[in-house]
Amino acid sequence: MVLVRERWRGFIRAWQDYPFTEGKLIGGRYEIQHLLGEGSYGLTYCCRDTADGELYALKQSRPSKKAAGRILLEKEYSILQSMDHPKIPACRDYLEFKGSNWLISDYITGKTLEDLIFDDKIIYGERECLAVILKLAELVRHVHSRGYVHLDLRIPNVILREDDLYLIDFGLARVIEEPDEASVQRAIDADQLPERMPPVIASDLYDMGQLMLFMLYSAYEPERGTAERSWREELNVSPEMLRLLSRLLGEQAEPYPGTSDFVREAAALYQSLL
Repeated sequence: MVLVRERWRGFIRAWQDYPFTEGKLIGGRYEIQHLLGEGSYGLTYCCRDTADGELYALKQSRPSKKAAGRILLEKEYSILQSMDHPKIPACRDYLEFKGSNWLISDYITGKTLEDLIFDDKIIYGERECLAVILKLAELVRHVHSRGYVHLDLRIPNVILREDDLYLIDFGLARVIEEPDEASVQRAIDADQLPERMPPVIASDLYDMGQLMLFMLYSAYEPERGTAERSWREELNVSPEMLRLLSRLLGEQAEPYPGTSDFVREAAALYQSLL
């Protein structure tokens, strides 16, 4: 009986979260072009604004997540309004429609780091990895200067277009050292919100370390028949890069006290590789 009930709930969630199709008009203004992607708490579309003809990203709070999805999207709306950087999508509108909240922001074209690593098979050596992470760190410093941490610095959320790098998806971002609000805590207690990293700068630094490992592993070729080892053993990196990664990840080295300290060390290592 429990299995039948869970299957029924899964069917209901899938029905509730079925994406809108091309041509659907949201809020009497935004015409859906196509689905861009789905996350645990939201669905993102490319839409055309019928008022000015421009393309934007349209993010919908996932209906099956109910209040939790709406809480996260409302917070994302508030946080994006606090940003002021050309490489972070600006918030253009926010509305309620069909039981969901909708966030309209700049539509960023290009390829994510995930696309480049897994689809295009781009290989990142130390120098290429540092070039990317230094551009990302500039955006992360801007986020921190506005009093927030991103908390979702993953390869699908970093977009590259020619020489430009963009940071997207602020759905999990929080005020630095922010305690959980009562409404958010209730959603967490009901298992509607994901387990989240603590809202401290060290969390973003850790995520940047993990992101760098993804890039550096693009050059790794495992030997057949060998057991999985730690990244320290599998990756052939310089002692300087080893120390830098260890500090970001909080492993066997003194952690960075702030983003600027990491940037200084990373920039010096990058210059030494030129």
